[in-house]
Amino acid sequence: MIRTRAHLAFFAFGWTVVAVVLSLVLSFTALGLTPSLRNAVVAVTVPAIVTPFVTLLSGRMMMRLHRMSQKLQHAVDHDALTSTVTRQYFFDKLRSLDSETSSTILLIDIDQFRDINDSHGHYVGDIVLRETAHRLINNTRRDDLVARFGCEEFIVLLPDTTPKDALHVAERMRATVARTPIRTSISKIPVTVSIGIGHLGPDSDCKAAMQEADDALYVAKTAGCNLVKSAA
Repeated sequence: MIRTRAHLAFFAFGWTVVAVVLSLVLSFTALGLTPSLRNAVVAVTVPAIVTPFVTLLSGRMMMRLHRMSQKLQHAVDHDALTSTVTRQYFFDKLRSLDSETSSTILLIDIDQFRDINDSHGHYVGDIVLRETAHRLINNTRRDDLVARFGCEEFIVLLPDTTPKDALHVAERMRATVARTPIRTSISKIPVTVSIGIGHLGPDSDCKAAMQEADDALYVAKTAGCNLVKSAA
């Protein structure tokens, strides 16, 4: 796959060498030309000039197609508003986890989000969703996943994470969101989230972990919001 200019240069050079060698072989065997310096120069001139042009042109087209494919795949796998991954992508990754490792699911709900929409409108609500997602993503590691789970709900996958470490991550996320009101075109809006934690390991499956996180989130919401609750 041609992805960089270095790949493109190597692609053009390699095919040029192949074309030159084939031209020499065909000229002195199939066409029966007498081996000489003059005939060799004649045999390599055309492929040496034409092949780089053709291969560079086709290579650039392949690079563009690859980039377009990447953009399309990114659009398929990510939520357009929040840049988090989609539910489908999230659950595909969740199902592919090693069942022998301990992982954690965080189910996150923006508190009183309906009131924000009703009071300030959906445009401001979208700003709140985007900024909240940004703050959540900034508190994850490279291999963690943040997905938009519902209108104002997010779900986070923390692979190879112990319950104790997951609690620290969840508390950090909660505090980060609550610490600074979100600036919008209307005003600065205080936002908090409630987080439920579910654990996925050798003795539990995805469905059980999701139910744990959902139950824990319900406890956090009914206990007053802006809280982290764990099933453990």
